[in-house]
Amino acid sequence: MDTLILTLQLFTSLPLNKGVEVSDERLIRSVALWPAAGIVIALFEALIFGAAVHILPVSLAAALALLGELWMTRGFHLDGLCDTADAYFSSRSRERMLEIMKDSHIGTFGVVAAISDLAFKYLLITASKMPLFLILGAPVAGKMVQGLCMYKANYPRESGLGKSYIGRIPLHIAVISAVFGASWVIITLFSGIICPGIGSRTTVAIWILFLVLSLCFVLAWLFRRRMEKAIGGMTGDTLGAASELIEIFYMLLIVVMEGVL
Repeated sequence: MDTLILTLQLFTSLPLNKGVEVSDERLIRSVALWPAAGIVIALFEALIFGAAVHILPVSLAAALALLGELWMTRGFHLDGLCDTADAYFSSRSRERMLEIMKDSHIGTFGVVAAISDLAFKYLLITASKMPLFLILGAPVAGKMVQGLCMYKANYPRESGLGKSYIGRIPLHIAVISAVFGASWVIITLFSGIICPGIGSRTTVAIWILFLVLSLCFVLAWLFRRRMEKAIGGMTGDTLGAASELIEIFYMLLIVVMEGVL
């Protein structure tokens, strides 16, 4: 329970004031529960959207849901995406990229990344035939790939929070995190409330969804490889960037899946 509380304190704005001992061992174990934080974020965002869409247009409900997500997450992963974009697109040396990531100021590429991130999420939610499914699945999809991004990865800095778990999590923690997150995504799709009416095409939908999940893990792996070549490994910022990119990629694939079904 303390490990779960630590996870929620790290990723959400929930008022959990219980003091929890922070150790490398607990941080490593907590990776298995990172999708649980994604579930909390998704449920909060879905609650806002579900309530707003009954009295407001879908476009405004989507905007409120995204604002709710930003409040709940404190823009934690979005900040990582901005820092990663500023560093990567600077085309500087590896050492300079790492310095740029530590800089608290946001640059042009970071601003573009943040605007693009929110714009794509907004457009995909409003374009979807089942926006609640996108909202309930995307934050968890972003968390389920984190174990893959960290397992046996190099941490290119001398110190930092990421040093506690990047490259140090065992295989079973990465697998539990991936299975936990993927299971939530699969279950939400086929719940009768979120996605009714698939009917006889359920089998087709299952195969397409497994393809979607597989592509998300492939993209996460490719992103990790790209970061290893650019900065020598994975950092907390690049983990945040991976989460945001997978969320958008996942939502895009689901909108495509809707067209196929």
